[in-house]
Amino acid sequence: MTESRNHFARRVNRALDDPKLQKALIGAMTGLRGRRNTAFESFDFAKGRADLKRRRQANLDRLPELLEQFAQRLAAVGGVVHIAKDAAEARDIIGQICWNAGSELPPGRRMVVTKSKSMASEEIGLNDYLENLGMEVVETDLGERMVQLTHTHPSHLIAPAIHLTKEDAAKVFGTEPTVEAIQLHARESLRQKFIEATVGISGANMAIAETGTIVLVTNEGNADLTTTLPPVHIALFGIDKLVASLDDAVAVLRMLPRSGTGQLITSYVNWITGPSRSADIEQSLTIGVHGPREMHCVILDNGREQMLEDPIFRDALTCIRCGACSNACPPFMAVSGHQFGGHSYNGPIGLVLSPFHHGLEDADLANTLCVQCNACQEICPVDIPLPRQILEHRRKGRKSLRKRAVLGMWQRPRLADALMRTAAPFSGLVPGTPRLARTPYRDRYHDHDVDGEPLTIFASCLADRVWPEAAVALDRIATAAGFNVGFPKEQWCCGLMAANAGDFTTAHKLTTSLAESLRNSEGLIVTPSASCFGAFTMDSPEWGEPPDAEIRERMRDSTRFVLQLLRSNPRLVDREDMSLKIAYHDSCQTLRQLGLRSEPRQVLELAGYEVVDLPDIANCCGFGGSFSLEWPRVADRLARWKLDAIAKTGCAVVASDNPGCLMHIAAAARKRGQELRVAHVLELVAEQLA
Repeated sequence: MTESRNHFARRVNRALDDPKLQKALIGAMTGLRGRRNTAFESFDFAKGRADLKRRRQANLDRLPELLEQFAQRLAAVGGVVHIAKDAAEARDIIGQICWNAGSELPPGRRMVVTKSKSMASEEIGLNDYLENLGMEVVETDLGERMVQLTHTHPSHLIAPAIHLTKEDAAKVFGTEPTVEAIQLHARESLRQKFIEATVGISGANMAIAETGTIVLVTNEGNADLTTTLPPVHIALFGIDKLVASLDDAVAVLRMLPRSGTGQLITSYVNWITGPSRSADIEQSLTIGVHGPREMHCVILDNGREQMLEDPIFRDALTCIRCGACSNACPPFMAVSGHQFGGHSYNGPIGLVLSPFHHGLEDADLANTLCVQCNACQEICPVDIPLPRQILEHRRKGRKSLRKRAVLGMWQRPRLADALMRTAAPFSGLVPGTPRLARTPYRDRYHDHDVDGEPLTIFASCLADRVWPEAAVALDRIATAAGFNVGFPKEQWCCGLMAANAGDFTTAHKLTTSLAESLRNSEGLIVTPSASCFGAFTMDSPEWGEPPDAEIRERMRDSTRFVLQLLRSNPRLVDREDMSLKIAYHDSCQTLRQLGLRSEPRQVLELAGYEVVDLPDIANCCGFGGSFSLEWPRVADRLARWKLDAIAKTGCAVVASDNPGCLMHIAAAARKRGQELRVAHVLELVAEQLA
């Protein structure tokens, strides 16, 4: 049954209102990010990512060949490969293997199946299926066991019980709320299950074609017991886990533990090649010595071939399931994986995978929780373009009435102009809502009589209507530098807000209209909105026929433009007696799309300010265009974390180069009653003009 938007919204609100969940998520996410950053201090992330991406893409090109080779190599050592086209077929295959294995049990004895953590088994709904066949299925990973006993689903790819505190775990196991007591209880209660098990089921982090080997990366030791004590071992994994060689597997191992848990290497790395065997007695090979006598690899398609053939989604199959994208995702930290994802896979990669495995509606509403901050791609060890892939699903998904209404207005500039002018005097009266400018930049602009090089300002709809001070400051700086500033008043919107809402058709109309309004302009086109610069020059070809190349080539972001001005003409500003400290907020597009980190800081420093970085609480302020309209409480939570980070700096001023961020942070500060000046970088530079 399809979940309604109201029901989903109630789930989101319950997550936001749960103090125990919030404590668990913030502690876990910030801790995992911190350990991950430390782990990569000893290893070149960019170099490792480029190498691993190249290897994984090469593996995808050879999947049919690798599958055949893996099956041959495994058969040569006594193992069996089964190919499952979908979840139902995979369940049937595993059910039959288990049924055969249990045929030797004494009458009346219930068969025990132990499982090591396997997201593929969650994908196909294996536990319920086997239990309906009368088997006792026992999850042996501590987190998975807690999830199983609470009758819920994993909330994270590598930390399934990340949503639970130790007090929650103590209630599950009926023991004292200490880590030691919980682990002791789990150890004692699971030991006999390991011994009784007839079948052990695992996943696989990799399957090596050249040797017929599966690789398991774990920390607890339960995988060792699951794959060695039962007489039958079944490994269930997707076809995308195939790699060509041992070298490819090692490349994964260099990145996976560091990205996932911040470890240089995990406690256990199991390399399993077929069933247990020995030739110690007269060199006569026998199968099933101390370990399993049977090993079955069930290799799952379930939508993966469809992904492989899709040029937009193909890269998602390079995923190594480290969960780093979830750790970096601000909305995930706010609401948990039970809301941010489908019913089996969660996090940003879950939003991409779920429609292929379970249909578009499985993660349709969860998809709208993505704020398009690009933090997931930035941290991904194989550089999967997750934000773009999420948008592709969003194009086909349901859109709220609120979002449709805003987009309908936004593609009609005259209507939007009339409504925003009417609303401006009343905006911001409700705490937490943004203020519209009573006098937009287009009303403040006047022609200049400067005998200098022409320059055109693209203000962006937000700088024009919400934060005109940024455009005014750019006008002042450019004029002081000798430019003759122009402003074509037909300009409106770059289309980014529509694209982020999944409406590429409207986005294309808006960017085409913008290009037309700028066609007869002269000189460089400079915008104070980093996100609009990125949208017009980099994103727009994804929405339709790209704008005129000549116009795109003339477009500049204000940060690099002003930095070049200040470097070439230091006397443009007066730096005497300046000691003001500025907290700097990196907008998501500036940092992750344009790759600008030092540049805005250099601009402020050249203007005489001391820049203070924000501590890591959340990667995003929570604006995200229409995201803040659709999920205001989630956006507010992210903004509160950002205000907490700003407060820790002790600065009374916070700066950024993106009007949307400034609008959102300023509204949140007013709602909290926090005394804080929120300013565009250009405003602060303009105040220092000589």
